[in-house]
Amino acid sequence: MKLHQLDLNLLLAFDALMTCRHVTRAAEQLFISQPAMSHALNRLREQFHDPLLVKTPQGMQPTARALKLHAGIQQALQLLEQQLGESDHFEPLTSDRRFVISTTDYVECVLIPPLIKHLKQIAPQIQIEIAILRDELPEADLASGKIDLVLGFDEYMQVPSYLCRETWYQEPLAGLVSSQNQLVENSINLQELIHVPHVFHSPLGTQESMVDRYLASHGLQRQISVNSQSYLSAAAIVSQTDHMLVLPEKVMLAGSWPLRSVRLPDDMPSYHLNCVWHPAHGEEPGIQWLRHQMRSLLIQ
Repeated sequence: MKLHQLDLNLLLAFDALMTCRHVTRAAEQLFISQPAMSHALNRLREQFHDPLLVKTPQGMQPTARALKLHAGIQQALQLLEQQLGESDHFEPLTSDRRFVISTTDYVECVLIPPLIKHLKQIAPQIQIEIAILRDELPEADLASGKIDLVLGFDEYMQVPSYLCRETWYQEPLAGLVSSQNQLVENSINLQELIHVPHVFHSPLGTQESMVDRYLASHGLQRQISVNSQSYLSAAAIVSQTDHMLVLPEKVMLAGSWPLRSVRLPDDMPSYHLNCVWHPAHGEEPGIQWLRHQMRSLLIQ
């Protein structure tokens, strides 16, 4: 017999009949009528070409074929019930799960340190692995589960519509200069901005940023002296030169170089930090929990 030829509901009826050895009580156990259970027994007899349960003065007795079948069917039903009944629950305090986050080095420097500090208190065995975000979104790794979440700005990411995306916050831009830089005040206008030499932080290798597009809309162009794909390298260069680095404002919290913040014109564009995940994995309790922890740290 092929499994697709059998109504699997009959297996439930068979188990109830073998357990109760009585058609009416078996029907009550499955909350069906006595005629429906009798019909199920007749169908089972036809399927297995065996009477399965026979009437005797001592009640209904199983055949040898029924006894052999019941052991395996009961085990299969119990396993199925166990699998369907298990809740996919996540316990951060005891979990040793490894989460993989794909992001830029900037987000890594700003978000990951406070995240690790927070996790040590509430989930000490959780492991975080960073996969640096490159010039293409890692769609295949998101689909396979090799990467759990992608964090990045609209500036760098083209997110396909089938992926889940959540914008966690909008962050204004700020300038970053050496604390020893005497040429730049604590605030700057557009004309001053375009005459300062810039380090262009381009984590994905892009040649133009929203800053450049904004300036171009005003008929202006800044002086880019250095193009770096590393936030740490760009910040180190600025700390030792008269150059400026324009980044999302929260970067001022990161790094240990002698740097200071410069306020940019108010109408300059802002970055939008997005969290991206695959819909096939987004409802997993562990991933939902991690998203909540990171989002809370960013917006507090």
